[in-house]
Amino acid sequence: MPSRSFARRSLLAGAACTSLLTPLSRAHAQTTLPDKGLQLLTGFVTGGGTDIIARRIAVAIERRVGRHVVVANRPGGVGSVPGEMLKKDSGDGSVVALLASTTLVSGLMIPNFPFEPLTDLAPISLAGTWPMALAVSPSLGIRTFEEYLSWAKDGDAKRRRLGSTASDGFIQAFSLMVGKAMDIKFEPAPYRGSAPMVNDLKDGRLDAAVSGLVSLLEHHRGGRLRLLMTTAPQRLETLPHVPTVRELGYAGLEDLEWFAFFASAKTPAPLIDEWNRQITAVLTDQAQIVELAQFGMKAQTSTPQETAARVVSHLKLWKENMLGVGMQPTN
Repeated sequence: MPSRSFARRSLLAGAACTSLLTPLSRAHAQTTLPDKGLQLLTGFVTGGGTDIIARRIAVAIERRVGRHVVVANRPGGVGSVPGEMLKKDSGDGSVVALLASTTLVSGLMIPNFPFEPLTDLAPISLAGTWPMALAVSPSLGIRTFEEYLSWAKDGDAKRRRLGSTASDGFIQAFSLMVGKAMDIKFEPAPYRGSAPMVNDLKDGRLDAAVSGLVSLLEHHRGGRLRLLMTTAPQRLETLPHVPTVRELGYAGLEDLEWFAFFASAKTPAPLIDEWNRQITAVLTDQAQIVELAQFGMKAQTSTPQETAARVVSHLKLWKENMLGVGMQPTN
C-alpha cells in the first residue's frame, strides 16, 4: 500500500499535469467572438437544403469555438428576411446569416428590396457552391434527359408544367433560359418549399421541377424523384450517372450558385476577420468537405474582399441573363 506522502506527491503531480494541459485544450477553441450564444440566420424553412447545410456548419462552428450556435429559420421574402434583420442588427458580431446567391439575384427584380448586400451587410466568406438541377417524377418512367425532352414536346401543355421552390426573379429567369435553350415554353408551378414539391413529384401530381441541387439530391437517393441533369461544369462524384448541361448541348445553361456568410455592416472589421478565420477552419476540414458534398455542395471559402467581389460579379452576370430573356431588372 503506498504511503500517504507518495499519494500526496502523485496527486500534486497530476494537478500539475492538468494545469499544463488545460491551456492547450482551451487554445484550440480560443476566439474573440462574443462570449455568448451565437445565431446563424437562414431565410428558408426547416428541413430544406439551406437549412440542412446551415445546421451542419453550425454544429462544426459550435464545437470549434465553444459557443452555442442556434440556427434561426426566418423564411419569407425570397429568403431575404435574414438580410433585413442584419441591416437592423447592432453589429456586436453574435449574429451572422447564410444567404443564397439566388436570394441576392432575386433582389434585382424586386422594387424596394429590403437590403443592399454590400452597403447594409458585411461579407464574411463563401460557404460553398452548388448547381441547379432538373428532376422528374419517378411515375413517368423516364430515365434520361433526352426522353424527358421528347415527352414534354410531344404531349399537351400540361406536360410542360415545371415546378420550382420559389416564384422569385432568379427562378423565373432560369426557367426562361431553360425554355429558350430547349425551345419549350414552360408553365411555372411555384412551391413554398422543397417538401411539398418533392411530395408532388413522388406521387405523380407534378411531372418535372428545377431547383438547387441541395434541395433535391437526398430525395433522388430516396427514389422520390429522378435527377436528369445538373448545371455543374462537370459530373459530380456524388452523381456520376447524371450528365451536365454542357454534355447535353446546352453549355449556355452552365451555372454554379452559392451560399455565403454575411454580418451586419456595423460589425467591426476584427470580428469579421475572426468569423472568417473560424468558418475557413471548419469548411477546409476534410470530414466537413465530404459531409457537405453528400448534399450537393462543394465547400469553398474566400476572404471578405473576395466575397464582396463575387457578389458584384454574380449580380452583373444575372442582370445580363435577365435582359437576355426579356426581363427588366428594377435594381
